Amino acid sequence: MVQPSTDQIHVLVVVSEEYDYVPVKEVTNDPNYKEELTRYQQRGELIQRNCEDYCQQILSKIDALYALSDDFALPFICVEGSSGMGKSQLAFALGGSRPWFYWPTTPIGDYSQRLYRNFSSISDAFLNVTNKDGPTKKFKKDILNSRSKFYKTESLWTFGFIHALLKCCSEEQNQQGKMIRFQEKTSLYVEKCNREKVVAFRKKMKTDGKVLPFFVLDEMMPNMNIGGGGMNLAAFQRNVFRVCGLVVIVMGTDAKVTDLVDQSVGSYTERHAWMTVISRFPLYQSIPFANKDKQTAWNHLQAKYPILQSIMLNSRGRFAGYFADSAAQYAMENFAYDIKLCDLLDVAFNHVGSETQSRKNFMEEQKGKDAQLMAISYTNVNGTSPRPCKKRKIARSVGTYCMHLHFANLVDDQATEVDVLNGELKVNGKPWLPRCCFPDIREDMLLYLAVLGGKTYSGYYDHRKGVNHSTRGIFSLYWRGRGFGTTHNYYAYENMVAHMFFCASRRNGVQGIPFDDFFAGLLSECQDQIRPVIMTDGNTGKTIVASDILDKYVDLVALSHSKIPFLAPPNAEWPQCILDTRAEGCNFGHLVRARNDQKCDIFVCNTEDLTEPPLFLCECKYCDESVDFGGVNKIIGGLETVWKDKWAVALVFCVKLAAFENEWNREKVGCVKVDCRSGRVDWVFQPAEENRKKLVIVMETGDVTELP
Repeated sequence: MVQPSTDQIHVLVVVSEEYDYVPVKEVTNDPNYKEELTRYQQRGELIQRNCEDYCQQILSKIDALYALSDDFALPFICVEGSSGMGKSQLAFALGGSRPWFYWPTTPIGDYSQRLYRNFSSISDAFLNVTNKDGPTKKFKKDILNSRSKFYKTESLWTFGFIHALLKCCSEEQNQQGKMIRFQEKTSLYVEKCNREKVVAFRKKMKTDGKVLPFFVLDEMMPNMNIGGGGMNLAAFQRNVFRVCGLVVIVMGTDAKVTDLVDQSVGSYTERHAWMTVISRFPLYQSIPFANKDKQTAWNHLQAKYPILQSIMLNSRGRFAGYFADSAAQYAMENFAYDIKLCDLLDVAFNHVGSETQSRKNFMEEQKGKDAQLMAISYTNVNGTSPRPCKKRKIARSVGTYCMHLHFANLVDDQATEVDVLNGELKVNGKPWLPRCCFPDIREDMLLYLAVLGGKTYSGYYDHRKGVNHSTRGIFSLYWRGRGFGTTHNYYAYENMVAHMFFCASRRNGVQGIPFDDFFAGLLSECQDQIRPVIMTDGNTGKTIVASDILDKYVDLVALSHSKIPFLAPPNAEWPQCILDTRAEGCNFGHLVRARNDQKCDIFVCNTEDLTEPPLFLCECKYCDESVDFGGVNKIIGGLETVWKDKWAVALVFCVKLAAFENEWNREKVGCVKVDCRSGRVDWVFQPAEENRKKLVIVMETGDVTELP
């Protein structure tokens, strides 16, 4: 630099880069996005009108939070539920006295929901300012603890963004009780600032008689990029509002958002309010189709088959929407024909299942497969469901991943007040953690009617990869790494067999499946992957079917010509409205895991009266050694004692049947064994034709712990 002379002064000008103009504008040029937004707005209005008490509870909570002292970081509201329950829909139903902002916190891309794409601009803007502040690179304790020095002293771009939104809200036209949307291009002046500047403007709004807004952050997922600080990012996005004394509602499927807490730092250890958890949602609100022909078709269907409305009203919103859309489309395409309910349901159920899995992709991940297994097991359902009949240890909750990857929900009531004490979450003074369970069959019918498998696809079919997993293959993967010992895991073997029945029963849709086809499906479920298995006579090599085994057994003629019903999950009971569809050609039935005193493990009923004679009984024997004559004889003795004349055929599942050293001593009971892997059938004892009264079919599965 040239040295200045006595009459020359050089001035160094530093241009501040502590501000920016952030453009935001709602996407309005895509008719599909706009149509989706309109539907959410319409449903939001219906919820406000039809579920007034529900909405008012949340609005009153917001007012109560704003009435708290300014000295504390405000508690927040956490709306948690699995996909399709109506979380985002709720964001459009909170019109009261306050305005509010809404946007998703996850990056919006080509695979995002159409609704979210309307808000991609403000969502991207929020992500950009939070990333500029670098919360993922900070110490976890500083980000999670809302009382840390970080929030008190740091100048942040996100504070500037919030300040800009408050200024926008303070304008008279935005002081109404509705969502503030940027339908016209708006340039937000965002200046990096500290918390005090935001708090000062918030106080000024109150002094000026302005109404403070609340903020709804949708799709908050701490697990996203967890290795790169995903938990820090989620906690930061939530806490920057709280420390400014602003009410924030976070929504998502990831339960980790509830316990991103580190409040034990320093001497502040007294109990204080942490959050309100909202985990129950209004019923699905039906709105007319935009296509008038489709609405006409749907109206015609509902008038003809009232069961359709019952299914919709007792299912989560997203499933109900898929269901109605598919059914109406089917009706439009088949109006010239007599539409049968069973055909209509099969088509609609398939659409619900395939759409759900193609969007959720839960069968791509091992934990997603595990969650599907647990949903079919139906042992981890909410408190309205009866306990399983079998006396076995049952966990009432499942891992929270079952909510994020699948369709479980929090076990908590509608509104749960959670406190913090010494960094631990408490409810009514007792420790609290997010725990999940699956909904009852009466609350989410389409989960159990469609998503768990049907006519077109098995419950374990991976739609994305086109892999038709078998029940055996899924259970082998589930047991891998968990350990499977014969001493304590015979219940798990029994559960696997129940799943085989469940999946095989659905292969012909809701009209039920012929016995021969059901039995063939049962064998294919015992392979490493679904494949057809040809049954052969062990003596002649001749190809046979299951009904050939029943030949000349007079009491089994009806079974050989019967249909196995479309089964509910084990010990779940179809609502009466579902069973009543038998009058329209449907055939729904029950899969029962029996009580200990019933001397069997599983039985299948095609009537709602579970005291009626079952179609068949099943016993499961998983042990290191082969099942011998004594074991089979004991099974028969138990059935004779309890079931007497109500049983005619029993399936005994075991690893292998031993060669009998003792002579068979039951002249009127036949015994045949089936190698489930190869399909080979060998008779152990075939009574004389006039003595063929009852039959035991031993199903040899082989060692199910062997991995393919």
